[in-house]
Amino acid sequence: MKQISFLFLNGLHQLYHTAMTAMQLGISYKDADVTALSCNREHTEILNEIRSRYPKTQTRILTLKQPFRYKYLNFKKKSYPYVNAMVKRAAPILKCSDAVVTTSHGTAGMFNKYGIDKPAIIYQYHGCGDRKYGFDPALSRIDLMLLPGHYHKKRLVSEGILPEENMSVVGWPKFDYTGSANLKLFKNSNPTILYCPHWEPALSSYNKYAEGILEFFRKNTNYNLVFAPHVLVKHWHVQHGYDISYKRYNSDNTIVDFGSTLSTNGGYLRHADIYIGDVSSMVYEFIAMKPRPCLFLNTHAVEWENNPDYRFWEYGPVINNLDTLLSDIRKAQENTDYVSLQKKRIPEYFDLGNNSGSVKAAGAIMSYCENKENLTSIKRRQK
Repeated sequence: MKQISFLFLNGLHQLYHTAMTAMQLGISYKDADVTALSCNREHTEILNEIRSRYPKTQTRILTLKQPFRYKYLNFKKKSYPYVNAMVKRAAPILKCSDAVVTTSHGTAGMFNKYGIDKPAIIYQYHGCGDRKYGFDPALSRIDLMLLPGHYHKKRLVSEGILPEENMSVVGWPKFDYTGSANLKLFKNSNPTILYCPHWEPALSSYNKYAEGILEFFRKNTNYNLVFAPHVLVKHWHVQHGYDISYKRYNSDNTIVDFGSTLSTNGGYLRHADIYIGDVSSMVYEFIAMKPRPCLFLNTHAVEWENNPDYRFWEYGPVINNLDTLLSDIRKAQENTDYVSLQKKRIPEYFDLGNNSGSVKAAGAIMSYCENKENLTSIKRRQK
């Protein structure tokens, strides 16, 4: 039996990227002993809901003991415990695992810290964008990368981060979750706009434009707004001073959501008509589900043109303020060239072939684990 552990120790924005793979692995491979390690009750409840969709899976879900500081104090109002502390608690299980599936860049460093040197580290992207974050040199310590498409494979190789033999293109397992397929967000039939700002202060449009966007849609009720910032806006709101008191804007044409499952499982992305964002890679999931109008906020005066890290800003108008937001939205809706470019590029970023992403990812994981030579690749990770 191959002992394979899945880490669900980060925010909900990462959970849906590997949860279906974990359940699929517990169905398709009888020689895989699969454990999903959860960091808190909320994660466990969602994993159990996903597990119910795979009644034949043998995958176990284990909720790790939470640190006292998080469980009883949590002065910073965080949504989940400090990841480093949870890895320490999971160490006895991880040290016995043949492979660990993670969505976090920092896993290899934490494993070295706690002497977890047996398992191969298998990494699934939790974002599929163009920014340098997705091509971090720290990823060179990963044993197997599960990639959405050939764009990422080509760039990882060209930037000297990993060789091709340490990669497998599997598509996007998150797309296998269909629990929100029949969702109806609003009672009216007006176009729905999703505003999805990033969480990092140096990159995000949240501090500068959040309230302005909410005010705009309070006055322009012929559009609906789903105001769904990255879930880490709430998680880090004390540390970064983010105002999250905007629930007062909830109305017949506005949903304010700081971190429900709909903001992380693709529900809002699936049902919105127009996307407004900044640097979040969520735009790629949005256009991969269906090419649609996009609008981007250049909050920090970035010189983005011809910059490969901002390639995704070519999919819609890029604006520097909200002064002409209504006409900018209409421009995004009317210019068909943007959607044509989206259609052309989607195959570069996502392998959306016949088999589902979780089926392909499960196969890639088992194929890797069954090759014993792969499981001795720790030396590279310790460089």
